[in-house]
Amino acid sequence: MDTKPEVKISIANCAGRSNIGQMSAEIAKKLDSVLPYANINCLPAIFPKLKPADKFFEADAIVVIDGCNEACVLKTIEFAGLKPALRIAPDEDYGVEKTPGLNFDEKVMNNIADDVIEKVKALAEKIRLEKAKLENKEVWA
Repeated sequence: MDTKPEVKISIANCAGRSNIGQMSAEIAKKLDSVLPYANINCLPAIFPKLKPADKFFEADAIVVIDGCNEACVLKTIEFAGLKPALRIAPDEDYGVEKTPGLNFDEKVMNNIADDVIEKVKALAEKIRLEKAKLENKEVWA
């Protein structure tokens, strides 16, 4: 029986009060709903060291979806001593202009989300291959 190694990817995202903050939250929701191994986790739980934060420390990889170049999510993850495998920001990576308010262009968000989904799939496959190599080494050791 050929089974792929399990992969756990934690998603940390912005949800700030700007178009791209809200867009980042929606992109994270799409990842969570489409990829069974990628889950949004509670970023604020890191510093009171609450149980939901464990998922970041137990993950094979962390994906950061920042809202803008302020990089609040990235800075929080790094301050906790973690390093993301992938960081996305709609303004920096896709040229989306930051504007105040909760509204954003859904078509643009869907295009970005589709691209991010492909990047996370590639990341998950890389992790699976690395785990499979380790498992094979252990079999032959």
